[in-house]
Amino acid sequence: MVVGMATVGSRKWLPLICGLIVGAMATHFAHLTTKMLGDGARVMVNAAGSQMRSQQLTVMGNQTNASRKSLSSPQLDIPAELYKRVRILCLIITHPGNYATRATAVNNTWARRCNRHVFVGSQPTNLSLPLMRLNVTETHDNLWQKTWMSLDYAEKNFDLEQFDFIFKADDDTFAVMENLRLILLPLHPDRPSFVGRKFRYSGDANRPYMSGGAGYALSRRALRTFLSAAVRNPKLDPCQRQLRHSEDFMLGSCLKGLGVEFIDSRDSSGLERFHPLTPEYMIGWGPMPMPKWMHTFNYFKFKACHRGCVSKVSATFHYISQIEMYKMEFLLYGMSPIGVRLPVTETRQAMKLLRGSKDIK
Repeated sequence: MVVGMATVGSRKWLPLICGLIVGAMATHFAHLTTKMLGDGARVMVNAAGSQMRSQQLTVMGNQTNASRKSLSSPQLDIPAELYKRVRILCLIITHPGNYATRATAVNNTWARRCNRHVFVGSQPTNLSLPLMRLNVTETHDNLWQKTWMSLDYAEKNFDLEQFDFIFKADDDTFAVMENLRLILLPLHPDRPSFVGRKFRYSGDANRPYMSGGAGYALSRRALRTFLSAAVRNPKLDPCQRQLRHSEDFMLGSCLKGLGVEFIDSRDSSGLERFHPLTPEYMIGWGPMPMPKWMHTFNYFKFKACHRGCVSKVSATFHYISQIEMYKMEFLLYGMSPIGVRLPVTETRQAMKLLRGSKDIK
C-alpha cells in the first residue's frame, strides 16, 4: 500500500458477528435449512401459554418460508452458479517467512473458493502450497516489480481463457469470494476493467488507484492490455517497471494511462465492499484511533460506524492475522443464525443476472 499502519492489537470480535454472518447469508441462503421453522412446526405442549408460543413459532416459520420462497423459487444455488459464471484466478502475494503461517491460513480458508489460486514468493517450500517462484528480492520496495512479474508469469503459464478475472491479494487479506463474484458478475471479462477500493493519492482525485491491501481484480482484457503495453514492449516503459514505489499506486496510474475503466465497487446503498483495514476499524471499533490517511486517501467520503457504513455483502478485509483467518472462516461459513433477514436487494440482483434477465455490461 501507499501508506502503512501499525500492527493491530487485540480484536473485539463480538460486535462483528451479526454483520459478518448477514453478509455470508446473502450468498449461502440456498443452503440454509427451513426445516426448523417449517409450516408444520409445532411445540407439543398442554399449557395455554406454551400453546401460544407454538402459534408464534408457526407464524415466524411461515413468514421465514414465505420470504425465502419469494427469493429462491425456483431453487437456485447462487454460490455454485457464481463459481461457474465468474471464474477467478487468485494471485496471493507472500514471502518465505509467511509460508507456514499466513499463507497456510489463506490456503486453508478463502483461497479454496477461487477457481484457481497460487501464492507468489521467491523461495521453494516443502509445504503443500501452490507456489509461483519469482527471481525477486523480498523487500517492500520491490512489491511493484513483484506484482507486474506475477501478472506476466500468470499470463504465460496459465490458460487465461479459463479465467474471467485475476484477483490480486496479500497474505493478510481475507476475501469473501461469493461477494467478490457478485461485484464482477455484471462485467465482461473482455472489456478492460479494474475493480477494488478506490483511493486518491494524497487526496488528489485526479490520481486514482485501487488499494493493494484490500485486494483488486483485473478483467482478462485489462491484464492483457497492461502486459502488451507496459511489460512486453521492448522500446517503451510507460509504467516505470523498475521504479521503487507502492505497487497499488503504480499499477493504478499505469492502468489509468492505458484507458482501463475504474469500476465503482460500492453496493446499491453506496457502501464500500473492499476494505483496507480489519472489520473492527471499518465499523469504528479499532483498538487505536482511525488512521488519518483513511480520510485523506479514500476516494469517497469515509465514515466508520457499526451500522450503515460497511456493506452487508463486503468482499474483502485487510490486516487479518493467521488466527483471525480461521475465526472469519468459521463466522462466515461455519455457523448461521436462524431467521436473520437476508440482504434482499443484492440477492435479487444476483438471481436476475444469473438467470439472464439483465444484460451483461
